[in-house]
Amino acid sequence: MKKRFLSLILVLAMVVSLVSACSKEGADKKVESSDKGTTSDASKEETNKDDSSSEKVEISFYSTQTGMDDKFEDIIAKFEEENSNIKVEYIAAGDNQLQKWMSLYASNEGPTVSLMDPINIWENQDRMLVLDPNENPWMDQVYESAYASYIFDGDIYAIPISTQGYGLLYNQRVLDEAVGGTFDPDTIKTRDDLINLFDKIEASGTPATMITGVNWSIGMHYLALTYAGYRDSREIEKTVVEESRAGTFDLANDEVFNSLMDTFDLLAKYNYNKSDPLIGNIDLDAEALATGKVGTWFMGDWSWVQLKDIADRDTEFGILPIPVSNDPSDERNLKIPASQPKGYCIDTSQNTVEQQEAGKKFIEFICFNPYAQEIISDTMGATLPYENVTVKSDSPLADATAWYSEQGRTLDISNFILLPSDFWYENGASMEAYLSGAIDRETLATQVSNYWKNN
Repeated sequence: MKKRFLSLILVLAMVVSLVSACSKEGADKKVESSDKGTTSDASKEETNKDDSSSEKVEISFYSTQTGMDDKFEDIIAKFEEENSNIKVEYIAAGDNQLQKWMSLYASNEGPTVSLMDPINIWENQDRMLVLDPNENPWMDQVYESAYASYIFDGDIYAIPISTQGYGLLYNQRVLDEAVGGTFDPDTIKTRDDLINLFDKIEASGTPATMITGVNWSIGMHYLALTYAGYRDSREIEKTVVEESRAGTFDLANDEVFNSLMDTFDLLAKYNYNKSDPLIGNIDLDAEALATGKVGTWFMGDWSWVQLKDIADRDTEFGILPIPVSNDPSDERNLKIPASQPKGYCIDTSQNTVEQQEAGKKFIEFICFNPYAQEIISDTMGATLPYENVTVKSDSPLADATAWYSEQGRTLDISNFILLPSDFWYENGASMEAYLSGAIDRETLATQVSNYWKNN
């Protein structure tokens, strides 16, 4: 691995918890350590579990992963059982995740380990420990591509908790009935292939697809692909963002934007929610896919949380890529957008070297211990971006993301981090207007371009 990562740059994960820029006050208290966190002699000494006089290293863990508080408490208990010289205080985020995190720093109580969005780590990297694979061999278990969201200027600042992918979720039973056999997602290589599939689904008596008309979905997960994932390189994406900020990028005539919007128009044409496109009810839409009222749904593997407990649901689901051309050799048509939405980072500004070393042990445990992996996989329905994972999620959508990842068929959307934190909110409103037919594509391009000029 080492400097293979020099080519990877600033990143974001999707998803839904975009935040505004953080204050960096308190970073001046950063604790200096040699070689960006070299293990001290004290931290190398083994603790005798029967020696009650041995000093414990006390660390804290702050998490912004919702719905996991009791599960993290279980993982901590197991970790402390196996590492009796380390005590972990768990700090749950609550509603104001970023605000609470910064308040801890303001009180000189910066967490040792934090589970945060990439943008939070990027904006506070001066506080954080650089994680060196040469010093931490366990880091080799992380898929190289999964680090993309957490590499800044060639250095790794966090370990991802999961990989999330999205595209067109599909109900296998509905599509099997439509094609008169077992539906194979690899038969969809072009936009015309998708149209043909949609026509077959409609002919079988079921609406073909569904868009949930909410700003974070169509504003971030869809429109933002104009700036990350579908171009030839991250450098080109960065240039597009810079030119957009400068007001010199011609969005209306951009090939990627128009290709994505051509496909979006296709989804809107066959939309299950066409009569009320902005209803934006995730639970209703999840029920529609789960019970076969619709064949496909533009959404992500995180939706298993809604799907899994629906009564009388079907059992087999998958993910289709979003085709943006009629060229069967266009690799973009065969890949799904994917990212690592949260990662574990270690503070150096308010934690000692011994605490940092204990923090690394905790991250190694929570990521790679089978007990912890099973809890996280089962609770989140998540794809774990690590080699040699033995636990299996009950989520067929997580399995689909894992399959695309293993095949090298994911689109790197890490440059989402280049977008302003209100991108999804402001431009999501324009996408909603476009979906409802209130504005045309030219007006949409103008509104998005004006957003950049005013940002």
